[in-house]
Amino acid sequence: MHEILKEGKIGKFELKKFTIPDGDFRAIKDGIPSGDYIKLQDPSDVIMSNTSMEKRSNARFIMDARGDVFIAGLGIGLIVLPIQDKEEVNSITILEKFPEVIELVGKQLPLNDKVKIIQGDVFDYEFPKETKFDCLYFDIWNWVNSDVYEREMKVLKKKYRKYKRLLKDNPSAFMKCWAEFEAKNDKRLR
Repeated sequence: MHEILKEGKIGKFELKKFTIPDGDFRAIKDGIPSGDYIKLQDPSDVIMSNTSMEKRSNARFIMDARGDVFIAGLGIGLIVLPIQDKEEVNSITILEKFPEVIELVGKQLPLNDKVKIIQGDVFDYEFPKETKFDCLYFDIWNWVNSDVYEREMKVLKKKYRKYKRLLKDNPSAFMKCWAEFEAKNDKRLR
């Protein structure tokens, strides 16, 4: 990702490259190898990066994505690029709250015709009634805990249940949140 995306800033959002040097104790403790990375941040926190923690915590979704896919949150496009070329994926609809992120990140990504980015807030957005997805994935948090699980993850899953294709129509249809297990159980991300 750090080879694809260029540094830049729009509004409060910034894409910034960084290097984790050999022997960085904190990175080693978190299981992140030394190397070159890029992060999307706002003044208060890192929103997403391409570190190995991000890759590990999204790997299951990337492996399981198929059919018509919905993703809440564009981030740096880390999960979009690996699935857009999968034969099993028909379409990818991304709902991103911030137009600045779409401008800063979305315009730089080498997206194919399967991908559509919509600007909107996942908590308020409504698709047409007949809209159905095989895979729904909510990836809007930069940290998680049981409060996030109760107040946001459960709420979103309940709200978007009507857009999930029925299991009788697709037995592999699913809806998940990034780091849902860790949030529900108040576990630290690794």
